[in-house]
Amino acid sequence: MDVFNYILTTNTHNTSTDAFQPQPYVANGYIGARLPIAGVGYQVFQPTLNNATFHNGTQGWPLFTGRQTGTTVAGFYAQVSNEDVPGTNYVIPGGQQVISLLPAWASLFVSVPSGQDYATYSSASEPTTISNYSQSMSIRDGLVSTNLTWTGAGSGNESSGLRLSYTAYAHRARPNVGVLRLDVSGLQPNASVVITDALDGSAARRVMNETSGVEGSANQIIFSSVQPVGVPNVTAWVFSAFDILASGNSSDSTANTQVLAKVTMPANVASLLGSNTSTIAQSFTVAASSNGTVSVVKYVGIASSDAYTPNERVQALNASVVARQAGWDALLTEHTAEWETIWSEGGDVQVNNTRNDAVLNALQATTRASLFHILANVRRGSEPTGLGDNSIAPAGLTSDSYAGGIFWDAETWMYPSLLSLFPSFAESINNYRHRLFGAATLNAQQYNRSGLLYPWVSFRYGNCTGIGPCFDYEYHLNNDIALAQWQYYQATANKTFLQEEAWPIMKSVSDFWASQVVKNADGTYTTLNETDPDEYANQVNNAAFTNAGISKVLSDTIEAASILGYQDQVSANWSDILANITILKTKDTGNPITLEFEGYNASLAVKQADVVLLTYPLEYAGQADPLADLTFYSTATSPNGPGMTYSVFSIDSAQLAQSGCESFTYLRSSSEPYARDPFLQFSEQTSDIYSQNGGTNPAYTFLTGHGGYLQTWTHGFTGYRTHTDRFYLDPSLPPQLADGVTVAGMQFQGNTFDVALGGSETIITLRAGRGSAKIEIAPANKAAGNYTLEQGQSISVPTRRVDLAAPAYAGNVAQCKTASSNVSWVPGSYDIAAIDGSNATFWQPNTASASALTIDLGTSQNISRLHINWGKNPATSLYVLTGEDASALTPVVNATQVQISAPYDVVQAAVVAINAGNTSDVPLAQATTARYVQLVIEGAMMPNAEFGHGATVAEVNVISS
Repeated sequence: MDVFNYILTTNTHNTSTDAFQPQPYVANGYIGARLPIAGVGYQVFQPTLNNATFHNGTQGWPLFTGRQTGTTVAGFYAQVSNEDVPGTNYVIPGGQQVISLLPAWASLFVSVPSGQDYATYSSASEPTTISNYSQSMSIRDGLVSTNLTWTGAGSGNESSGLRLSYTAYAHRARPNVGVLRLDVSGLQPNASVVITDALDGSAARRVMNETSGVEGSANQIIFSSVQPVGVPNVTAWVFSAFDILASGNSSDSTANTQVLAKVTMPANVASLLGSNTSTIAQSFTVAASSNGTVSVVKYVGIASSDAYTPNERVQALNASVVARQAGWDALLTEHTAEWETIWSEGGDVQVNNTRNDAVLNALQATTRASLFHILANVRRGSEPTGLGDNSIAPAGLTSDSYAGGIFWDAETWMYPSLLSLFPSFAESINNYRHRLFGAATLNAQQYNRSGLLYPWVSFRYGNCTGIGPCFDYEYHLNNDIALAQWQYYQATANKTFLQEEAWPIMKSVSDFWASQVVKNADGTYTTLNETDPDEYANQVNNAAFTNAGISKVLSDTIEAASILGYQDQVSANWSDILANITILKTKDTGNPITLEFEGYNASLAVKQADVVLLTYPLEYAGQADPLADLTFYSTATSPNGPGMTYSVFSIDSAQLAQSGCESFTYLRSSSEPYARDPFLQFSEQTSDIYSQNGGTNPAYTFLTGHGGYLQTWTHGFTGYRTHTDRFYLDPSLPPQLADGVTVAGMQFQGNTFDVALGGSETIITLRAGRGSAKIEIAPANKAAGNYTLEQGQSISVPTRRVDLAAPAYAGNVAQCKTASSNVSWVPGSYDIAAIDGSNATFWQPNTASASALTIDLGTSQNISRLHINWGKNPATSLYVLTGEDASALTPVVNATQVQISAPYDVVQAAVVAINAGNTSDVPLAQATTARYVQLVIEGAMMPNAEFGHGATVAEVNVISS
């Protein structure tokens, strides 16, 4: 990787009682722990409830519990009753499964004398006692460091402040090891402090049969064990081995060889910890060195029955003991080396930025953060059961959002970029589905269907549950899983995988559909009572994404049968179904639009990406007008949907757009509104405030959004698609990325490619691999065709630049130039959206007061008029200024009342069609020459009384005379 600051840091000590966004975490794909901003201990947020719903301020569906700094281990699912899960969708006998949380191991407290008692640093410490605060998280190796000056003692020599430094990480090479170090400085020489090592059971959730104690076989070790509720044959053990670093920052230790003197735990430490059986703590008096420092470490070993049976207790104990024997320095070196191995074996995205543009800097940082956040929450598929087959939940191991279940998010949103850049990690997603293949087969039999049915949300057993129904719900999940299996074969050419793992799943999904579809008298096939990704519309018929997915999976399965010689296993009706499955569309011969489902009308808001998924990832050939679908559904989609939809808009527009640069607008919309400072973790929503986002408590950290965003780079601008016998690319860039983007280390069938997209040409290099490699450049490219590369060779092909094509509105000289605004905008509604050539995107100020949009045309232009497309919500008035200097503009159009050109019509609003929107022609009194054009708007025809947002401006066309 190139030179880049991988350490994200904040100097803000956030004292808000509900600020979960600034919290870092540590994770390694098997264990995870959310950390408080204090850097130590356990913290829980009490929901702020209102009279309307008890859901407000909680973790969200389906648990609706308060957010907390949870401690997780992969696959540690409980079996609970339906009544224990408020978010149950359906009443299905057999109860529910949800993730259980462990006691908090990141608990290592320092206490100093304060009067007759002790003062202890923790999350409960008064903010006034904390200064010089900083907290950092490395998105290179996952180290979380918290540094501060603490004056909590209140008296004595330490009242001027102790310097505290906490460092935590989940060991990458040792999956069941966590480490927390505390360094204290500013003490008087040889002064004593009390250090408490704790495992805090108050953090444990949905557990039973807790035990805890002091280990007798080694010094200074405590343990806690819990079982997930309803699963008595599974236990997780947590051991903490305490150590003093005698030389401050080396591996030299004392606790391995001597017994430290225990002391009574300070009362205020005891008050921080839970009183339940799984809580255990030990306190020690530790003397400062001659330079007034104390350095201590706890080495934590965690093992659950799911990964380490039958010796989980021994494995957890040994993990902590062996880690302590290795020492801090050696362990940290090993950890960082493992991360470096991952980075060197995998890929990267490099955003070139010769102008040091702030937006591009942010995109680069968010890209690197996204790679890290996903990798930190998954392990290689080659690892044993319980480690390499857990897949990845929407929030991974960072929280219990979505109850830690496995959704389509894994295959559709996080998998593709992993498969492209880190295929060994993508493998674990497939392994999870293969492990539960038997359960999926039983699910189908339960409903008298052939093949298999995976549950919408999957946990320990893979059975149908109330929050994870299998039947009459989101059947498309089965298509998504089959597609991921097929894509893995395409990307690896691993025929053994195809035969032993992918084929049984693909064939079973195909068998299910053969038994499920209904054949009509006209020879077409219908599907009934299903839900597409748009969960605002449940139990509909002929859902487009589902039906197109049926065609795709049947086609892929027939191809797989041909490769394996299994033609005799292909059912007679598969080909007929894939060719005649119903995909409804409008009767508009000019721009026919795919109907999301039978009975869909344009008055219905769409929750998230749905029909647009036919273009990517399905590559569905039967889509009548993909660009029309993108244009229509991008405006029909709710702004309150989850944070991955805009990534598909960007990918689709990169492939389909004939003019403009909307792919860049969507690129920003897929990341910036969701990335939360300081550690660039995605939230599920653009706003985390329940009353402002449609009544949603967003998942956090929303890895699904990170995965979607990464695909804009790996599959959007590269145009990469997994094809069976060739590395397929369709390189394109918007002008904002003309400095270039390199997607390095793309893995395909044993070969490693670097794809360097430039403003005019793209260079594709076969860096390493098995030998020669076949490459196809898409038909839209001037150099379309098939090529063969040998190792070390490169080819150069044009980079498609649709921004250089004729403007979407004739005579417009503003398209894809630069724009700026003097006010902030509604999340995702950027200034550039008003000049990107698309009426589907728009600029919307946060205020209805006078707001200016200044367009830099690059050079002086003769201007005669403006043509404004307002989109859905025109301003009430406007005026225009122009000039050669942005700081000295002259009015050329005085304040003018905006007239509505397309008044709202309830009948027309339900028609599925691309609407022209409200438009205004704004002639200048006389033509003028100017480089800068400023549009000032005020008011909104549909005022937003609650939030005060301004009007929408879909496109400002500056017409040259």
